[in-house]
Amino acid sequence: MKRKLLSLILILSLLLASSCSRKSITNSECLTVYFFDVGQADSSLLIFPDSTTMLIDAGNRADGENIAEFLKHGGIDTIDYFICTHPHEDHIGGAENIFDSLDIKTVCMPYIDEAFYTPTSIYTSLLESIEKEKCETLYLTSGTILLKKESYSVKATAPGDNSVYSDLNDYSLSLLIDYYTNTLLFTGDAEKTSESEMINTNINLDADILKVGHHGSRDSSTDIFLKAVTPQVAIISCGKDNTYGHPHTEAISRLNDIGATVYRTDTVGTVIARLYDGGFNIETDNTIELDGNK
Repeated sequence: MKRKLLSLILILSLLLASSCSRKSITNSECLTVYFFDVGQADSSLLIFPDSTTMLIDAGNRADGENIAEFLKHGGIDTIDYFICTHPHEDHIGGAENIFDSLDIKTVCMPYIDEAFYTPTSIYTSLLESIEKEKCETLYLTSGTILLKKESYSVKATAPGDNSVYSDLNDYSLSLLIDYYTNTLLFTGDAEKTSESEMINTNINLDADILKVGHHGSRDSSTDIFLKAVTPQVAIISCGKDNTYGHPHTEAISRLNDIGATVYRTDTVGTVIARLYDGGFNIETDNTIELDGNK
């Protein structure tokens, strides 16, 4: 009897230690946004005060496991909305690991007619994972309201309804997120064609925080677009010494000219934004490095 009791105590102790080691990254008092350091790739996590979770992209194939482990260690086992902005490997490559490790409720993505795009193996794998897990799938276009709650809303600003693009980047699903008086704009890999379309809608693009399109490429963050957004903060996800030259000096110059404070994941690591009723703050954490290629 004593041996059984000691065994039970040992099991309970191990379970308690395991649960205590999971440091929660949720916060009921604010909207928390992690702009992950995933090298030359893209992935962001949004945790709303009501515990709704949204993952925007999943980095390269090698990043997916690291992202999933970070979420699980932070007490997150479910992703309510998995946003796949467009079918490039550096944005959806890690999706298979995300599906294997977490419970995905809804997938949001742009609709791309296969007449204009031949699916890659990465994109095909994403579609197979969606089918296997029987996730709800939403194809969003500009003006679609994804979420509308008392304190926050999420609306698509791109791609345009029935638009056809020559560059796959311009199919990027862009999202405008309002939280009380604060606004964030996520633009995937959108470049000047998509930016021009967004400007020509009746959507107010003014945002406090801009997730800069296409890792700060020369053809993103045009002058006219930045004048419409007027961001206080601009966040660029890119890899150190990447071969693409991201972020481009011209894009950085335009961001500086508009008065935005620029944060780059290649220099400061993961960027964390916390939005409250009445303001926001920005932190950086170079210990949260989820680049699977390192």
